[in-house]
Amino acid sequence: MKKRMMTLALLGLLAGCGSAPTTLHYYSLDADTAPSSVTTAQPQHQLVLRPVALSGQLDRMSLVYQLEGKELHFAEYHRWAGSLDAQLNQLTLNGLSSRLPGWVVRQDGARKGPVLSISVERFQGRHDGRALLSGRWRLLTEEGVVLRDVPFQQERVLPADGYGALVNELGQGWQLLLDQIAADVRTRI
Repeated sequence: MKKRMMTLALLGLLAGCGSAPTTLHYYSLDADTAPSSVTTAQPQHQLVLRPVALSGQLDRMSLVYQLEGKELHFAEYHRWAGSLDAQLNQLTLNGLSSRLPGWVVRQDGARKGPVLSISVERFQGRHDGRALLSGRWRLLTEEGVVLRDVPFQQERVLPADGYGALVNELGQGWQLLLDQIAADVRTRI
Protein backbone atom coordinates (compact mmCIF):
# COMPACT_ATOMS: atom_id res chain seq x y z
CA MET A 1 0.00 0.00 0.00
CA LYS A 2 2.81 2.40 0.88
CA LYS A 3 4.54 1.63 -2.41
CA ARG A 4 1.36 2.37 -4.35
CA MET A 5 0.85 5.69 -2.48
CA MET A 6 4.45 6.71 -3.17
CA THR A 7 4.04 5.86 -6.86
CA LEU A 8 0.85 7.89 -7.10
CA ALA A 9 2.46 10.84 -5.31
CA LEU A 10 5.47 10.70 -7.62
CA LEU A 11 3.23 10.54 -10.71
CA GLY A 12 1.24 13.50 -9.45
CA LEU A 13 4.41 15.48 -8.89
CA LEU A 14 5.73 14.66 -12.36
CA ALA A 15 2.39 15.57 -13.94
CA GLY A 16 2.56 18.98 -12.21
CA CYS A 17 6.08 19.55 -13.54
CA GLY A 18 4.98 18.70 -17.06
CA SER A 19 2.31 21.40 -17.24
CA ALA A 20 3.03 24.54 -19.24
CA PRO A 21 4.69 27.36 -17.27
CA THR A 22 2.78 30.58 -16.73
CA THR A 23 3.77 33.24 -19.25
CA LEU A 24 5.50 36.38 -18.04
CA HIS A 25 4.02 39.70 -19.21
CA TYR A 26 6.12 42.87 -19.36
CA TYR A 27 4.78 46.44 -19.32
CA SER A 28 6.33 49.76 -20.25
CA LEU A 29 4.96 53.17 -19.36
CA ASP A 30 6.42 54.90 -22.39
CA ALA A 31 5.47 52.44 -25.14
CA ASP A 32 2.63 54.60 -26.49
CA THR A 33 4.13 58.06 -26.11
CA ALA A 34 4.64 60.10 -29.25
CA PRO A 35 7.93 61.90 -29.78
CA SER A 36 7.84 65.44 -28.48
CA SER A 37 8.12 68.34 -30.87
CA VAL A 38 11.49 70.04 -30.95
CA THR A 39 11.50 73.71 -30.01
CA THR A 40 14.25 75.90 -31.43
CA ALA A 41 13.82 78.76 -28.94
CA GLN A 42 16.88 79.73 -26.95
CA PRO A 43 16.55 78.31 -23.41
CA GLN A 44 16.06 80.98 -20.79
CA HIS A 45 15.74 78.81 -17.67
CA GLN A 46 17.12 75.58 -16.34
CA LEU A 47 15.34 73.04 -14.13
CA VAL A 48 17.37 70.40 -12.34
CA LEU A 49 15.49 67.12 -12.00
CA ARG A 50 16.47 64.79 -9.19
CA PRO A 51 15.89 61.05 -9.70
CA VAL A 52 12.35 59.93 -8.84
CA ALA A 53 12.34 58.23 -5.43
CA LEU A 54 10.11 55.17 -4.97
CA SER A 55 8.81 53.77 -1.70
CA GLY A 56 10.29 50.37 -0.86
CA GLN A 57 7.17 48.46 -1.88
CA LEU A 58 7.39 49.90 -5.42
CA ASP A 59 11.11 49.34 -5.89
CA ARG A 60 10.68 45.95 -7.58
CA MET A 61 10.00 44.50 -11.01
CA SER A 62 6.48 43.22 -10.23
CA LEU A 63 3.40 45.37 -10.60
CA VAL A 64 1.72 46.08 -7.27
CA TYR A 65 -1.94 45.40 -6.59
CA GLN A 66 -3.65 46.31 -3.31
CA LEU A 67 -6.13 43.74 -2.05
CA GLU A 68 -8.81 44.59 0.50
CA GLY A 69 -7.43 46.30 3.55
CA LYS A 70 -3.71 46.90 3.57
CA GLU A 71 -2.61 43.64 1.96
CA LEU A 72 -0.47 44.02 -1.16
CA HIS A 73 -0.05 41.52 -3.97
CA PHE A 74 3.10 41.58 -6.12
CA ALA A 75 2.12 40.22 -9.53
CA GLU A 76 5.00 37.86 -10.26
CA TYR A 77 3.91 37.23 -13.85
CA HIS A 78 3.15 40.89 -14.63
CA ARG A 79 6.34 42.94 -14.48
CA TRP A 80 7.78 46.26 -15.53
CA ALA A 81 9.86 45.97 -18.71
CA GLY A 82 12.59 47.97 -16.95
CA SER A 83 12.94 49.43 -13.49
CA LEU A 84 9.95 51.60 -12.58
CA ASP A 85 12.10 54.46 -11.32
CA ALA A 86 14.06 54.58 -14.60
CA GLN A 87 10.80 54.66 -16.59
CA LEU A 88 9.36 57.44 -14.42
CA ASN A 89 12.62 59.41 -14.65
CA GLN A 90 12.59 59.24 -18.45
CA LEU A 91 8.88 60.13 -18.67
CA THR A 92 9.43 63.07 -16.33
CA LEU A 93 12.46 64.36 -18.20
CA ASN A 94 10.76 64.09 -21.60
CA GLY A 95 7.39 65.30 -20.33
CA LEU A 96 8.67 68.40 -18.57
CA SER A 97 11.01 69.23 -21.45
CA SER A 98 8.05 69.31 -23.84
CA ARG A 99 5.78 71.17 -21.38
CA LEU A 100 8.30 73.87 -20.50
CA PRO A 101 9.39 75.60 -23.72
CA GLY A 102 12.31 77.92 -23.11
CA TRP A 103 13.57 75.65 -20.32
CA VAL A 104 16.38 73.12 -20.23
CA VAL A 105 15.41 70.22 -17.99
CA ARG A 106 18.51 68.37 -16.83
CA GLN A 107 19.09 65.27 -14.80
CA ASP A 108 22.84 65.04 -15.08
CA GLY A 109 23.90 66.42 -11.72
CA ALA A 110 23.61 70.06 -12.77
CA ARG A 111 23.49 72.46 -9.87
CA LYS A 112 22.36 75.69 -11.50
CA GLY A 113 18.65 76.46 -11.39
CA PRO A 114 15.66 75.38 -9.34
CA VAL A 115 15.56 71.73 -8.31
CA LEU A 116 12.57 69.40 -8.66
CA SER A 117 12.29 66.21 -6.64
CA ILE A 118 9.43 63.71 -6.78
CA SER A 119 8.84 60.90 -4.31
CA VAL A 120 6.23 58.23 -5.03
CA GLU A 121 4.42 56.33 -2.28
CA ARG A 122 1.77 54.55 -4.36
CA PHE A 123 1.77 53.56 -8.01
CA GLN A 124 -0.47 50.54 -8.06
CA GLY A 125 -3.80 48.94 -8.76
CA ARG A 126 -6.53 48.32 -6.21
CA HIS A 127 -9.12 45.57 -5.82
CA ASP A 128 -12.02 47.92 -6.62
CA GLY A 129 -10.82 48.62 -10.18
CA ARG A 130 -8.84 51.78 -9.54
CA ALA A 131 -5.30 52.92 -10.17
CA LEU A 132 -3.64 54.77 -7.28
CA LEU A 133 -0.85 57.33 -7.55
CA SER A 134 0.36 59.30 -4.57
CA GLY A 135 3.44 60.99 -3.25
CA ARG A 136 4.93 64.44 -3.06
CA TRP A 137 6.88 66.79 -5.25
CA ARG A 138 9.13 69.62 -4.15
CA LEU A 139 10.55 72.60 -5.95
CA LEU A 140 13.63 74.10 -4.30
CA THR A 141 16.00 76.94 -5.09
CA GLU A 142 19.63 76.17 -5.97
CA GLU A 143 20.42 76.83 -2.31
CA GLY A 144 17.84 74.32 -1.09
CA VAL A 145 15.11 76.74 0.01
CA VAL A 146 11.70 75.11 -0.51
CA LEU A 147 9.55 77.05 -2.98
CA ARG A 148 6.76 74.45 -3.21
CA ASP A 149 6.03 71.24 -1.31
CA VAL A 150 2.96 69.63 -2.86
CA PRO A 151 1.44 66.25 -2.03
CA PHE A 152 -0.36 64.50 -4.88
CA GLN A 153 -2.95 61.78 -4.86
CA GLN A 154 -5.00 60.35 -7.70
CA GLU A 155 -7.56 57.56 -7.83
CA ARG A 156 -8.31 56.70 -11.44
CA VAL A 157 -11.09 54.34 -12.50
CA LEU A 158 -9.83 51.57 -14.78
CA PRO A 159 -11.81 51.46 -18.05
CA ALA A 160 -11.34 47.68 -18.30
CA ASP A 161 -9.98 44.72 -16.37
CA GLY A 162 -6.38 43.67 -16.66
CA TYR A 163 -2.87 44.82 -16.01
CA GLY A 164 -2.63 46.52 -19.43
CA ALA A 165 -5.49 48.85 -18.47
CA LEU A 166 -3.83 49.46 -15.10
CA VAL A 167 -0.50 50.43 -16.69
CA ASN A 168 -2.25 52.74 -19.18
CA GLU A 169 -4.16 54.48 -16.41
CA LEU A 170 -1.02 54.86 -14.26
CA GLY A 171 0.76 56.38 -17.26
CA GLN A 172 -2.07 58.83 -17.89
CA GLY A 173 -2.06 59.76 -14.20
CA TRP A 174 1.67 60.48 -14.38
CA GLN A 175 1.13 62.70 -17.43
CA LEU A 176 -1.55 64.63 -15.51
CA LEU A 177 0.91 65.09 -12.63
CA LEU A 178 3.51 66.45 -15.07
CA ASP A 179 0.90 68.91 -16.40
CA GLN A 180 0.32 70.18 -12.87
CA ILE A 181 4.03 70.44 -12.05
CA ALA A 182 4.84 72.27 -15.30
CA ALA A 183 2.01 74.77 -14.76
CA ASP A 184 3.24 75.46 -11.23
CA VAL A 185 6.90 75.79 -12.29
CA ARG A 186 5.96 78.31 -15.00
CA THR A 187 4.13 80.52 -12.47
CA ARG A 188 6.78 80.26 -9.72
CA ILE A 189 9.96 80.94 -11.65
